[in-house]
Amino acid sequence: MKKPALRIKLITSFLMMITPLALFLFYENYYAIKVVREEVSQSTSKALAVHIGQIDRTLEEITHYLLRQLVTTDSQAAYMTMASLPESNGDYTLAKIKVHNDLTAWSGAFENFYSFFTYAAEKEDFIFSRSSYTDTMNLKTMLGAYLKEHGQAFLDWTVLSQGEERYLVRIAKPNNGVYIGAVLRLEDLLQPLRALDYGKSWEAILLDASGKPLTKSALSNGTMTAASQKLLANPKAFQVFESPSDGTDYLLVSTPFHQAPLSMAAMIPEKSLLQQLPFFQRVIYLIPLGAIILFYFYSFYLRKMLFAPMNRLILGMRRVVKGDMEIGVKEADTEELNFLITTFNHMVSQISHLKINVYEEMLKAQQSEFKHLQAQINPHFYLNSLNIINSLSTLGENELIKKMTEHLAEYFRFITRSHRDTITIAEEMRHIRNYLEIQMVRFPEKLSYDIRVEEHLADTSILPLMIQPFVENAIIHGMEEGFKLFHIEISAGLLPEAPNRLEVLIRDNGRGFPAETLVRFNQKNFGDEAGAHMGVQNVFRRMRMVFGNEAELSFLEAVPQGAVVRLVLPARGALSEMEEDEDVQTADCR
Repeated sequence: MKKPALRIKLITSFLMMITPLALFLFYENYYAIKVVREEVSQSTSKALAVHIGQIDRTLEEITHYLLRQLVTTDSQAAYMTMASLPESNGDYTLAKIKVHNDLTAWSGAFENFYSFFTYAAEKEDFIFSRSSYTDTMNLKTMLGAYLKEHGQAFLDWTVLSQGEERYLVRIAKPNNGVYIGAVLRLEDLLQPLRALDYGKSWEAILLDASGKPLTKSALSNGTMTAASQKLLANPKAFQVFESPSDGTDYLLVSTPFHQAPLSMAAMIPEKSLLQQLPFFQRVIYLIPLGAIILFYFYSFYLRKMLFAPMNRLILGMRRVVKGDMEIGVKEADTEELNFLITTFNHMVSQISHLKINVYEEMLKAQQSEFKHLQAQINPHFYLNSLNIINSLSTLGENELIKKMTEHLAEYFRFITRSHRDTITIAEEMRHIRNYLEIQMVRFPEKLSYDIRVEEHLADTSILPLMIQPFVENAIIHGMEEGFKLFHIEISAGLLPEAPNRLEVLIRDNGRGFPAETLVRFNQKNFGDEAGAHMGVQNVFRRMRMVFGNEAELSFLEAVPQGAVVRLVLPARGALSEMEEDEDVQTADCR
């Protein structure tokens, strides 16, 4: 019997759970928008009407105050004095003080009021109730320019601009030539309204008779222009408006002024309105709780159908990564997961057999290569030794030949005992000493050497013939012609900063490395067409095969002259044959 597909089960169960919830949310959203739009539109319209009514009453009171100033006896006398006397006259100064005190006293009587002022046109002298120097200078510039151009009184409140600021101004002109007026900043008129709580993104703006915005807004110019056109085309108390810039829906509410040629508009995003509905808020809180409860019960079904078999499969994969091939994942109840688990079990079985075969073949190949590389060094030394004996026999140096053959015999004994994969430093140094003694027979007055090995390192294990090729290369390539004594120093000790690592230095005072060769050697590029550095290459490869990245080989220039070869490898004791085989296999796996 074919098992049901996992995809069908998931889709069916998801639809059964989410469809009723989606229908309920759709209805709640529709109902909430409808109720909130109507309720908040009415309350906002009333709030605007109340606020505008207060501003209208303030404008009316200011107008009455200006008219009383024109007919009050004391004020008339002060204005007459300012119009008739020169500025240098003391009475003129006293009249200005009286007018300033009157204006300042009345300024505090009006909320969000900006400034009263008087203006003697003939003397171009202003008096303001406002004390800020910057504010009074801006008002002088704005009012002075208008009065010079028009030279007549305002019959109604009018909007003037100075820079980016806009003001509502009323000016009256008595018969004696001194103007009196009042100034309100449009931004100040919106402060009480902006304190209302309609969310973070709502805007209140003032518009002129043509619908042009007069106050600053955080909304884009495109949105403000579209809102103005909407109000001019359909000046309802409230209506829905969609911003052409970002597609946001706004509730647009507007109310006109009676005392000034202005109207006030409020734009409230509908997203903010939804937060005002308590019932909708309670539903928002209940939805996550209901979803958690539904998911809690639904998770039992998902666990049995999906999560449990997936966890078993993942656990099996992790065990395979750790090298455990003896596993068998239990089959699942769905077709897709069951196919994956069956395939996985089959693949693990195949990988287990394949890995064993490949590993065995790799070990055999690596061990064969290691033996081959080690064997390549021996004929290299044989040929050099035979050349030296041949040269001595030509010269008839029988005593030297005898001495050399004794050292060469010791060398052969070393070879017959060095079929192991590792030897001690003491054994390698005895072999090098035999080699150097042979060379000193050939160059009795031209070659000397010094070998220093710390006593406690005598049994430290290294590879056979690991140091000798560098000593041989030093004599072949480093010894200069002439009578200069060629000296070789060989030392072995532990690194101070890493006591578990052995450092071997081969130093001479000969020609040193050519610059190009030094660069190539430190880049581990030892090969050339003539095979001149085969011994160095073989040593490096054997070191890496056995010790891996723990082995280091570097080449330096000696000071003041000569060459230095530095070998760094783990400091290990003498190994048994079984331990050596395990080391080789470990290196092969790297």
